[in-house]
Amino acid sequence: MQQYLIGSDRIRARSASALKTAVVLALVFVTGNVQAELDLRNASVNYLDNGLTVILLEDRNFPVASVQMLYRVGARNEITGKTGLAHYLEHMAFRDSENFPDTGLVSSIYAHGGEWHGYTWTDQTTYFSTVPSENLDLLLRIEADRMSRLLIAQKNMEAERGAVLAEMHMYENDPTSMLIDAVMFTSFLAHPYRNNTIGWESDIENLQHEDVVDFYERHYHPANAVLAIVGDIDPAAALSRIEELFGGFEKRAPTPLPVTIEPEQKGERRIQLHGSSTSRQFVIGYRAPSVSHPDFAAFLVLQDILGSGSGISFLQNDWGTPVRDDSLLAGAAANVTTWFPPSAQDYIFIIGGAAEANVSEAAVEQKIDDRIAAARQKPIHKAALSGAITRTLDQLVFDVGTTEDAAHQLAFFEGLHALDTVLNLPGLVSTVTAADIQRIARTWLAPERRTIAWHLPRQTAAEPGIEAPAAPVATKSFEHPAIAIDDSPLHPPEQRKLTGGIPVIFQHSDVSPALFVQIVLHGTSIAAENAVVNAPAEGFTSLTVRRRDREPGNAIREARELLDDARRVASTDDMDSTHPEVRLGQIFEHYMSGAAARSDVAAVPALIVVSGNANAEEVFVLLEQAFGELKARPTPVLLSGPVGSGEEVVNLGIPVAQAQLGYIVSAPGPRERSSDAIRLLQYVLSHGYEGRLGKEAISNRGLAYYIDSRYRSDGTSGWVTLSIGVDPGKIDALKVLLREELQRLQDEPPTPAEVDEARNHLLGRARSAAQSNEELADDLARQWLWHGDTLTAQSLQQRLADVSYRDVLDTVPALVNGLTIVVKE
Repeated sequence: MQQYLIGSDRIRARSASALKTAVVLALVFVTGNVQAELDLRNASVNYLDNGLTVILLEDRNFPVASVQMLYRVGARNEITGKTGLAHYLEHMAFRDSENFPDTGLVSSIYAHGGEWHGYTWTDQTTYFSTVPSENLDLLLRIEADRMSRLLIAQKNMEAERGAVLAEMHMYENDPTSMLIDAVMFTSFLAHPYRNNTIGWESDIENLQHEDVVDFYERHYHPANAVLAIVGDIDPAAALSRIEELFGGFEKRAPTPLPVTIEPEQKGERRIQLHGSSTSRQFVIGYRAPSVSHPDFAAFLVLQDILGSGSGISFLQNDWGTPVRDDSLLAGAAANVTTWFPPSAQDYIFIIGGAAEANVSEAAVEQKIDDRIAAARQKPIHKAALSGAITRTLDQLVFDVGTTEDAAHQLAFFEGLHALDTVLNLPGLVSTVTAADIQRIARTWLAPERRTIAWHLPRQTAAEPGIEAPAAPVATKSFEHPAIAIDDSPLHPPEQRKLTGGIPVIFQHSDVSPALFVQIVLHGTSIAAENAVVNAPAEGFTSLTVRRRDREPGNAIREARELLDDARRVASTDDMDSTHPEVRLGQIFEHYMSGAAARSDVAAVPALIVVSGNANAEEVFVLLEQAFGELKARPTPVLLSGPVGSGEEVVNLGIPVAQAQLGYIVSAPGPRERSSDAIRLLQYVLSHGYEGRLGKEAISNRGLAYYIDSRYRSDGTSGWVTLSIGVDPGKIDALKVLLREELQRLQDEPPTPAEVDEARNHLLGRARSAAQSNEELADDLARQWLWHGDTLTAQSLQQRLADVSYRDVLDTVPALVNGLTIVVKE
């Protein structure tokens, strides 16, 4: 085996064209011994002469391509009176461009079987899409238009303003979101990290057309952008096409980082919010190191010791990760979480939770600081440190399970000018010492450096403590061998039955050096400590285990322990949530479960699915040893009947920032031929931000921010549901529009072109949607529960080909005769 040492510094070489290339981020290229892991170190970083950074990573496991376009501009670049401008522009950037008019920037992706998203945060605005790989050129043309040829029309400003305000009010229903905004604004006195990303309502209401155009022209240009592409691509051809599409754009100076340095916080700060929530929730914020800071790696390990980490992907957690039962913060309060988002400059570490009944806010704060003091006052035990390092390394692996994950991480951290740091992070984490943890806790988590916010139905106070900081140490650097690219596609899943009759499915995937086990159980009232509970189909619950090691026995044994625990732990939820979105979900479940209470809590698997990098025969032997003696049970018969029609209004009895409008209608089960026809019709009505209803409600009228449109099934019956967050003053207008669009399906039936687009979308998503071990297992479980077997892309293509245009039109009466549900204050 030959090794060619390239070195840890990026190598830049000018080609004969207008392209600068940094050859392979990684450091040692090993010939032979090909593996298929999705390794970021195999990426190449390239620079066009106009400053555009292009990152390419070839991966042939799935026939998809993921594109991430990131701009180094976010809330940090806004001024007082213009907050929310970066986010407002992001909304407008999904509308029209010269070559993709009339929301073609998004509708064309849906039409080619793709999916798209975007977000704005403090340091960046990013746009990402995944499509079947033959449609990569479409995404490149979209991003080229988004960079330089947006049509920001004055006529669209008010509709988009309504959508932005609807999104803002959605977050206002969540006390945690409001507390985090309050902590940021109180903690940061000078740095623009204090800005609320979505903006203050009065600023949003007063943003003008020229504000958005000016912001776009100043910040959307090549030198301020990072374009990352990962998947089934030809890097040389992709690079040539990128140069063709983007190379002619003007070279300009990039947007600089804010020059303001936040002064050291020398005293505790606190704020109280009051709302309709009956619980007392808190957020405690501490200044925390940026991703480029020498303390970043050690702080990740400290986060795991205090609570639990979730890696360094901004997409991986939503305002906080629940703490582990053996962590320092476990039991300090109810529902404790920690959050440590990566940033370009020193930002924030958040501890959140709620006060238990009969426990004062001051007592909660003291208990949390006492737990942190344990890390400040003495070195962490060797075994605890080793476990935290291992779990942190696990999370870094779990961060990258799909091509979209990889593209996001490459663009995100290059956007922070920290990609090399991230690639070296496993080595940095591995060498964190107990002394590092103690120093970091003293430096960053002193009581006088905290900002405390409470969301209360009444006012209280708390007592702070004092602890002094210490000095940082220098960073370390490491080199790692890259893994050679594999061009072999995913193998088909294998199915067996255990001795007791329980079906098992194994999907081999070497995209990630990890294994995922999913135990699917009958019923929805099943819980197990330390388990992630979800429902691959209605009426079922999953217990899941995810492990990084390549020994499948460890994951399978842990899965059996979870199952044994589930036999002892069961709970039922009353339909009484005062959160509008949660309450609507409870109502949907009530109609889908009917009179059959989910009382079957016997923890016997209906199905077990394993996905990951392991040997199939070994996995089946281990599953037999762990679960073979269990006897399969028939699926309980559910007593759900037709949903009915009309309108149901639920009054929560408390003020809410955003209400919910729902729609549910009975549909054919997935094993009926007509179920495919109704799914095609559902796409025509609504899919994400588009479809007839989505385009009119969101893009044209600004009545809503997003429409969650789903086909659901328990394997026998089917339902179509719509969930829409809507400002209370717009409920009536949205209800009228929903009825109008349902009626329009009858008066103006879908065209053959609309049906063909729906068919292409479902086929494309079947190829591109599931990539990570979790996604693969969940998708296989759903297929088996719905169809009694797993489906290939070819079998789905045949099913959809068998649906005629007339079949789709015949399903219109069934879709439009459902129940409208309003959940409001």
